[in-house]
Parts: sequence; C-alpha cells; structure tokens
Amino acid sequence: MIKENNGYCMEFTNEELKCYMIEYINNIIHNKIKIRCLSEDGNEIEANSSEKIETIVFDGYDENLFISFYGIHTSIFVYDEEIMFIDEQSKGTYTSSDVYNNVVFEGELRNMTHKEMLQMFADIIVCFIDATDVTVTQLEVTEGKYKSYNYYQPHDFHIYVYNKNLIKDKRVYKNITISWSESKK
Repeated sequence: MIKENNGYCMEFTNEELKCYMIEYINNIIHNKIKIRCLSEDGNEIEANSSEKIETIVFDGYDENLFISFYGIHTSIFVYDEEIMFIDEQSKGTYTSSDVYNNVVFEGELRNMTHKEMLQMFADIIVCFIDATDVTVTQLEVTEGKYKSYNYYQPHDFHIYVYNKNLIKDKRVYKNITISWSESKK
C-alpha cells in the first residue's frame, strides 16, 4: 500500500499512471482511443518518459476528456465539467470559489492505494468514452451526511452522460452517480 503520510496522497509516478491507468483503460476499451500524455508545460511525452506526466488526454487532440494530477488533488475534465478528487487532509483549505460549479468527490482517498485510486479514476473516465453530451445536477444533502468543511459544503452529484452507444447503465462513486444512455434526441 502506497501512502504519503507527510505529503499529498495523489503524487503518482509515471510508472503507476502507465500501469494502473493507461494500460488498464486500454484493456477495457481495447485500444480504441488515442491516449496522449502531457508534461507540466503541455508538451506531449511518452508514458515511460523521465519527465513527470501532469495530464493524460483520452480523446486524441480534441481534449474534451482528460485527467490532470496536481498532488493535492486530481481532476477529471469532461467537456465543460470538472470532477475534483481532493486530498482530505487539504479539503479544509478549499473555498466555495475553488470548487464552484465543480463535482467534488467526498470519499476517503487516503484509505486507498495508488492502484485503487487510479483504477477508480480510470473506471470513471471509461464512463465518458464516446460521450456526446454531459449534464451535471448538484443536490443538497442533509447535514451530517458527509464531513463538513469551513469554506464549502459537500453535495451529491448526478452526472448524465449521453453517448453514441445504446448502453444504459449507472455507477455510483460515494456522492457521485454517473448515468449514461443514448444521445439526446
């Protein structure tokens, strides 16, 4: 189990990103998308590069589906929506303006290994492959359902994914429910 006791819990190595996310996704979707890795300065790099991967893009050059790693938090971007996974030891420093209009995961990340986190992120990303539209609904929650923070209030989120497939399904990740179905008419 990899834990960062004094640092952030999401400081992933390139090898972890390659094994637990890129190869994991490629195995699920059978290499049907172009995956690109980007460095901090935005240059395209190989997954086995010695330069740190900051962003992985899952739709080639369209860049409508990508994940960025910041150590303190990781964000999945799909079209104009951001899904934030914040290190719970840092959540108290985030304000409502930091998370405004974003989906924020309320699960415990520090109880997970890097492999478990990266495969959860990968499973979420796979929900958005071939998406044609994404809509997010933010729902108020009863007091005490999730840990409260000084500067922002937790919510439940329902993400509706419309895609080109006829698949209809639903996945739940703590306070985030992802449902997908055929494209809007």
